Amino acid sequence: MPSFPGYHVIVFFSWTRIKKCGGFVAWNSLGQPHVNGRLAMTRSLGDLDLKTSGVIAEPETKRIKLHHADDSFLVLTTDGINFMVNSQEICDFVNQCHDPNEAAHAVIEQAIQYGSEDNSTAVVVPFGAWGKYKNSEINFSFSRSFASSGRWA
Repeated sequence: MPSFPGYHVIVFFSWTRIKKCGGFVAWNSLGQPHVNGRLAMTRSLGDLDLKTSGVIAEPETKRIKLHHADDSFLVLTTDGINFMVNSQEICDFVNQCHDPNEAAHAVIEQAIQYGSEDNSTAVVVPFGAWGKYKNSEINFSFSRSFASSGRWA
């Protein structure tokens, strides 16, 4: 179960910061917000030209308590993955794999197969319940409805 919503969601405080810095938020044809009509997030390590518009590199963090008997993994991804593959799909792919390296590779490959043209990086950190929710019924898919993806605006 995901602990964070997708980072393309612009929350009120981020929107306020963008506006105070002289930037603006515009929505694309799918109703997704973009900073200055370009960037689908308000926090970024790159995008230096948007720093003056309120885009910051400071991450939003959340402290959660792990339950090693129940929590099986953490997946860190770049936007090239999570704009193409949703959180449930990522969990399904990881739950089919035998080890974290295989899982990271599977997530990256799926994003590329779905058409990602952005940087695609994944790190899978195993926890105590690694393999507990293994699901062999779900198979990797090399096609999907592109309309459900956030990248097709």
